[in-house]
Amino acid sequence: MGPENTAICADSVRDQLARIESHLLFVRSARIRRFLQFTVEAYLAGRTEELKEYVLGVEVFDRPVTHDPRLDPIVRVEARRLRAKLRAFYQSDGASDELIIEYPRGSYIPVLRLRSADRDCDSLALIAVLPFTAHNKCSCAGFAEGLTREVIHELDHSEAVRVFSPRNRGRAQIEALLTGTVRRAGPRVCVTAELLSPGSTQNLWSENFESSPSDPLTAQKQIAFATAHAIALHFRGR
Repeated sequence: MGPENTAICADSVRDQLARIESHLLFVRSARIRRFLQFTVEAYLAGRTEELKEYVLGVEVFDRPVTHDPRLDPIVRVEARRLRAKLRAFYQSDGASDELIIEYPRGSYIPVLRLRSADRDCDSLALIAVLPFTAHNKCSCAGFAEGLTREVIHELDHSEAVRVFSPRNRGRAQIEALLTGTVRRAGPRVCVTAELLSPGSTQNLWSENFESSPSDPLTAQKQIAFATAHAIALHFRGR
């Protein structure tokens, strides 16, 4: 999320949560409301590390501790339903609501933003994040997919850039494209991230990272943080 979140208090979030839950789109969807409540309260309490597919399956959808999310897609299915209902809400009765709650695709961590802040974002650099790709279809395709999600999540917290999404299509011109590749090098995972100028081959920034595949989640977070920090420095103070 961007700097606008410093102006969002927990009481405002809970008021908006109650407004959403009482809407006709949600009032008959107990599982969706429970999903929404659990993730928003975990976010407010600073427990976003809990918002993983396995934990949500057990805590929200009453799956046993032996639950395997690879075999039971309940969380992914309900997350898609939640995103669709939130879009419908904010396109109808919530169209003028100041506080917006949404979930980026591939993430179960809510993003909170103020509608007025969207109008103040024109000074930020707009960048598009392309999916990181696994080199020569190597065995680290899953790592590349997870890294893409983590990079987008970190950039959403940046005070210097905003990530292109359909909601800001046409508002401003994309200033840069972030892309990357992931490959195996023996026991290591090697990542190359590049920031490119749209419509040209100009390289604005690039960096190589190496990590151990033994703890992929930590590696993804560290690489994503370093990438977002470097990009913010590139655009800050321009």
